[in-house]
Amino acid sequence: MRILIGHNYYQQPGGEDAVFRSEIAMLKNFGHDVCVYERHNDEIKPGILSRISHAASLRFSKTSYGQVRSLIRSFKPDVAHFHNVFFVMTPAVLYACKDEGVPVVVSLHNFRLMCINGLFFRDGKPCEDCLNGPRVAGIIHKCYRDSLAFSALAADMINYHWRCKTWDNVVDRFVVATEFTRNKYVQAGIPSAKFTVVPNFAEGPSYHGTQGKGDYALYVGRLSREKGIDILLQAWRTIKEIPLYIAGQGPMQKEIEAYIKDHGLANVRMLGFLQNDNYSKALTRAKFLIVPSVCYENFPRVVAEAFACGIPVLANRLGTMQEIVEDGRTGLLFSNGDPQDLAAKAMDMVLDENRYTLLSANARHVYDLKYSPARHYEGLMSVYQGLTVHA
Repeated sequence: MRILIGHNYYQQPGGEDAVFRSEIAMLKNFGHDVCVYERHNDEIKPGILSRISHAASLRFSKTSYGQVRSLIRSFKPDVAHFHNVFFVMTPAVLYACKDEGVPVVVSLHNFRLMCINGLFFRDGKPCEDCLNGPRVAGIIHKCYRDSLAFSALAADMINYHWRCKTWDNVVDRFVVATEFTRNKYVQAGIPSAKFTVVPNFAEGPSYHGTQGKGDYALYVGRLSREKGIDILLQAWRTIKEIPLYIAGQGPMQKEIEAYIKDHGLANVRMLGFLQNDNYSKALTRAKFLIVPSVCYENFPRVVAEAFACGIPVLANRLGTMQEIVEDGRTGLLFSNGDPQDLAAKAMDMVLDENRYTLLSANARHVYDLKYSPARHYEGLMSVYQGLTVHA
């Protein structure tokens, strides 16, 4: 099969980028011919003139539209699959495919089509004020980059494509990683039949044989408020039995370092941003992974990676994490936003070795059933083939 796959990189690297790259490698490994179309938000140069120029094409980039039509005519794909299309690429690429008669698949990794910050998160808690509306609350509260102007531009772009029925008429199939995400989009008005749930995946072979060997708890991710870092640190003020390692970078880094110092948390260690072998070593040597997010996650890829290692996950009982982490089977869930319960569940992981061994074995078993490359490939192929057969 010939597949055109596209992605617009954010200025800050994230999980979507990793999913995009992994899917390309996976499709090539399974023998498909892949053409990649990439844009980057770094193309928006600093300065008022550059920003004004970009704002004029925020709804629809004629450049992206023309480039994708040219790619289609030369590559002749059977299907086009896009991940993020904001804010340089724009949904113009979807129209380019439609105008060339190529079926369009879009993976939704966040809630951007409903919420201008993509998180459904404001003032330290989930917020769904804009789920069905014109995003006015997002503008008033400056939900995108804490800027009234940027928030207004983002809302205008999103509202424009709802009015144009881009999501109904131009996209043939949406891919989401969880039922929770699908349900939110259905509530917003996109027909349920347009969605296929295909969970994220992780490579498995290099992670074998690590069950039960870890000696620390691990957090991996962006160091930002919505990730629940403050709750995690509060919990570790009462935990002495197991160290906490924090891997990642983000706007809270200095605040976290100050908190660790001020409260004498000698058993909390900052690892910084880890890549490749350093990341794999940190993950495979962990006893359990913690996902304390106080926002709605979609499907943190690190959870699939942890399950591949036979590493259970301790997660906040909120949104999609209740779907991914089976409480008492592949990990434990703590009460939403409760550092005391987080600490109690962490101690359960440490002290109850029989239970931990069972959680570890189940995590690896569920990985094989749901989150391996082979399972992800089967899910994508069911989407692609369903569209190309009826094209």
